[in-house]
Amino acid sequence: MKKALIIAGGLVCAFAWQAHAQDASAPTTAQAQPTAADAVGGQPSTMSMSGGPAHAQGLTRAEVYQQLEQSQKNGEAARLQELFKGGN
Repeated sequence: MKKALIIAGGLVCAFAWQAHAQDASAPTTAQAQPTAADAVGGQPSTMSMSGGPAHAQGLTRAEVYQQLEQSQKNGEAARLQELFKGGN
């Protein structure tokens, strides 16, 4: 029984794969999709989703450490710890 189900499942997958391959190779007459260069707006956001300035690259370890020290000095870390009840 299990062998029959495995064989049937394999055949279904093979037929679906073949049908998908035929659809992909068929010539299409639709217009090409616009690329990102054609899109309206084209300017990168200067703000991240969290509200801080957006960086094109990731932060270095030194920059992250400076941000940590600054948040500890101005009390931001303590406020966040209290808000989320985190800590040791």
